[in-house]
Amino acid sequence: MSATPAAWIAGATATHRRIENAIRNLTDAEARQPSRLPDWTVGHLLTHLARNADANTGMVQAAQKGEIGVQYPGGTAQREGDIAAGAGRPAAELVADLTGAHQRLEAAWGATQEDAWATGLARTTAAMRSVAHTVLLRWREAEVHLCDLGLGPDWDGLSPAYIDVEWAEMTANLPRRAPEGTILFLIPGDRPSRTYGAGDNIVRVQAPSSRILQYLFGRGGDPSWPSLGAW
Repeated sequence: MSATPAAWIAGATATHRRIENAIRNLTDAEARQPSRLPDWTVGHLLTHLARNADANTGMVQAAQKGEIGVQYPGGTAQREGDIAAGAGRPAAELVADLTGAHQRLEAAWGATQEDAWATGLARTTAAMRSVAHTVLLRWREAEVHLCDLGLGPDWDGLSPAYIDVEWAEMTANLPRRAPEGTILFLIPGDRPSRTYGAGDNIVRVQAPSSRILQYLFGRGGDPSWPSLGAW
């Protein structure tokens, strides 16, 4: 079995193309409109996606040299400053910037050898990760923010391949996120139902897998479903 995360690379690359298709005819007015994220316009979100792609490029290129790359060397201040500085650009510039960032990242992934995928490390904003894992994190970033853009695709449009991978990721730590004394009974319909947590209070979370993931990300869900701990 190869250490190269080929399926994750293919999935993230396909989602990059979906984002590019969604913004192909972006207007300046659309770039200024609110996204589905509080206080962020579409321009903020596209700038974030571009700088996140460049950050991932830097991490994988460091791994190619046997180094541990830092996602944002300047920390939170760099991340927020870059987003604020780029958010107000014309639509054409935003689109070109993100498209170029996608191309650079995909080229870096393609140039990475098996040993770097197997042994490389990177320091993301949250933790030390294997460099292979950063590909999945980028795929997540692209899929979720494509929904957040509010330009067409929403949570019902998540790619089936991504849902399969993310379902395993997001449910793995669900027991610790469930409210005390509560069992979350997830009923997605397209995969086996399971319970998470412990206690006497049973909450049935019945919805399509994509909408349950939306809830697990804290992006929505039935008001009767309980608030979850940080993921």
